[in-house]
Amino acid sequence: MFKTILTLLFIFYANISFSHSQLTDILPKNNIVYTKKPPKIELTFRSKVKLIKIDLNRKSGETKNIKLNLNSYKERTKKFTLPMPNITSGKYEIFWRALSPDGHIIKGKSVFEVK
Repeated sequence: MFKTILTLLFIFYANISFSHSQLTDILPKNNIVYTKKPPKIELTFRSKVKLIKIDLNRKSGETKNIKLNLNSYKERTKKFTLPMPNITSGKYEIFWRALSPDGHIIKGKSVFEVK
């Protein structure tokens, strides 16, 4: 009986963890210092997702939000590429939020610096 319950719990939790798409790559890379402005922002996922929000914030005393245009990404896809806006030296955070194929919200961030 105990083995049956344990097996069912394992299957249930494994199913939950594999149902959400995962971010497989992000540019700019997290915790990297760049000598010049990265040319693009790029997010790559394991499966097709719908990108619902992405923010680029400058961290210099007070946070400054830099608007990014998502109008070209209405459909689900595995890779999203946005041009990097004109940014100057400083620390930045990219916050993203996407809708996975099973309907769950997934989110993350990348912090980088431009010298």
